[in-house]
Amino acid sequence: MTTDRVQIRLQDPEALGELLGRVRADVAGVAGLVVTSRDGIVVAADLDPGTPNPGDAADQSAAMAAASAGIGQRFVQASDHGRLQSVVLEGERGCVGVQPLSGTLLLVVLGSRDTVMGRFTVAVKQVLNRLLAPTTD
Repeated sequence: MTTDRVQIRLQDPEALGELLGRVRADVAGVAGLVVTSRDGIVVAADLDPGTPNPGDAADQSAAMAAASAGIGQRFVQASDHGRLQSVVLEGERGCVGVQPLSGTLLLVVLGSRDTVMGRFTVAVKQVLNRLLAPTTD
């Protein structure tokens, strides 16, 4: 029952966009969130207002997330480590994470500048908990 409500919320782009905005504002260390299909099509996004060309940034994030999740899944399977749980990339000024949300959706979490890996890991878990929490009607 709860799973159905979560699934409906994740598949409603307008409601999902509003939820992403609230979550991004509430979780420290997160500069942007993009929900994408596994083939790289943006479902909903909320990026930091200072992001240049937010539509392009969301599209690029979605495409790269789909590619990295595909490669990550293959790598995890080839090394006999089960199913992909996440792909996390650490740059010199922050982190980017890709998390499966469902069989058809991925979540891209863009870390704030200078967010370190440990803090980013906590932020990603907070984001996932908020997005996948049961709705209260």
